[in-house]
Amino acid sequence: MKDGETRSPGAGAQSGDARPETDGRTSDGFAPIEPVQGPDWWRGAVIYEIYLRSFRDASGDGIGDLRGALEKIDHLVALGVDAVWLSPFFKSPQKDFGYDVSDFRIVDPIAGSMEDFLALRDAVQGAGMRLLLDFVPAHTSDEHPWFEESRANPSGPKGDWYVWADKAADGGPPSNWLSSFGGSAWNWDPRRGQYYFHPFLDCQPALNLQNDAVLDHLAAEMRWWLEHGVDGFRLDAVQCLGYDPALRDNPPRAPHEAPVLVGGGPGNPFRDQIHVFDRNAEGTRRALERFRALADEFDAVLIGELADVHTDEVAEDFTLKGARLHAVYDFDLINSEPEVETVTAQLEQRAERLPTGWRMNVFTNHDSRRSVSNLTGFVPEELRPQAAKMLLFLQLGLRGGAAIFQGEELGLPHPQLTYEQLQDPWAKAFWPDFEGRDGARTLFPWTDQAPHGGFTEAEEAWIHLPEAHLPLNAQAQARDPDSVLSFAREFIRWRRRHEILRLGEERMVRHDPAPLIKWRRLWRGEEWLLAVNFSDDAAFLPIEEGWRLVPAPGCAQTPTAHGLAMPPLAFAILAAES
Repeated sequence: MKDGETRSPGAGAQSGDARPETDGRTSDGFAPIEPVQGPDWWRGAVIYEIYLRSFRDASGDGIGDLRGALEKIDHLVALGVDAVWLSPFFKSPQKDFGYDVSDFRIVDPIAGSMEDFLALRDAVQGAGMRLLLDFVPAHTSDEHPWFEESRANPSGPKGDWYVWADKAADGGPPSNWLSSFGGSAWNWDPRRGQYYFHPFLDCQPALNLQNDAVLDHLAAEMRWWLEHGVDGFRLDAVQCLGYDPALRDNPPRAPHEAPVLVGGGPGNPFRDQIHVFDRNAEGTRRALERFRALADEFDAVLIGELADVHTDEVAEDFTLKGARLHAVYDFDLINSEPEVETVTAQLEQRAERLPTGWRMNVFTNHDSRRSVSNLTGFVPEELRPQAAKMLLFLQLGLRGGAAIFQGEELGLPHPQLTYEQLQDPWAKAFWPDFEGRDGARTLFPWTDQAPHGGFTEAEEAWIHLPEAHLPLNAQAQARDPDSVLSFAREFIRWRRRHEILRLGEERMVRHDPAPLIKWRRLWRGEEWLLAVNFSDDAAFLPIEEGWRLVPAPGCAQTPTAHGLAMPPLAFAILAAES
């Protein structure tokens, strides 16, 4: 494609014969969705995150790959999602499983080939969905040629492409900045005789995005993929795009101040600082504006991951209308206590401070605990499927889009892994106080076939499949009309037909007695009231005169004379009579 050209879903040639010559229906009889047209398709969109390493292995090496995702395209079509977000598949030493990139333009052989990518792209877009790539702009691998040249030649063209600094007078690091993954965020490099900054692992040196040449080269890497037909990017760790050039020390957090919530448990010293100089710092907004200008050439979308900061202080700024990100997603609900009062307070705060751009609703992802265990861990096991349905309803009913992580449509609980089963370097560093990110990254169970649930034909897989996940496999749930998967398919497709849920305003109903959480959606004269019973006790939803029940999938539908009985974890929608 030429610069400036855009690709509409289904417009590309079918590389690799990705799909057979049929009407596009899945084996279960689901037709491809009709894509939302126009550059604002992302508003209210449902995006499905594929963590490639754990989704499906087609090559037989025990690691998920692009061809495996292609084999399972029908699963995405049946769900009716608007877009697919792929975790990084670029060339990488895999020390952080692809988030340590050594070449942005090469498909890592572990993930497959460029031909595999093109076939997957065409299948996704040919089925009416968009394709977003996970792009890492804040750092690279220490094996990237840029870093190797920067390290070897301080006075050369790439000498200041990374954040280098001299040692302090006592020989120590130049500032007190800490890595989210524990310890100093500075690593001494004896070859160059300086420290380099790394917000995460020491194999992930931070790029100096205050250097225009670095911004230009990153934009060129993004442009290369846009010219290959992708519809946008999920940008990793956008709070780390800038830093204080004076390298001033972060101030300590006072006892009364709320800590930034990150992994590693309460003992992670990262929580003991106010991160004013190493997060959300100088240069961040300029970098976002540079990336947005490029995205606008292609009508592409940018969705930024926002962590390690108090979100409401920066979300609106990062989505300055028309200039920076289209949307952000954060960890506020992921980090919320599993109590109705706390969740309600979070939702009220979000409704008040919803940014001028957009805010994706994310209840879990590849870095966090699975939501049914995290947000509704108080429910007994027999109510877990209903809890999973309620959380999907809540996520899909709130204003903003929804990013659903693979396995949430199955209601998978979060497993407890042993130290021997861990792969995550972050988890190993903080064991046993922090269980790490592996619990969400375990293998996707396609069937009940032990030991790998249809994920791979290899004898060994790269990570464990919890035994408790086998009965929750996708094949069995697709055959069960009462399963979490069947509900997800029905509700997501039903939601697409109602613009009020995609685009409508949101107003939380305040001071409502627990355990109900209630909010209104308003759109072009229409008004709906949505309610969830966020508890494992029965509740009662009054129905005022002039309101009627909406027959939505999975919703409670048996009113009495005065209202609606809400069993544990039930949910409902009322519409104002016109």
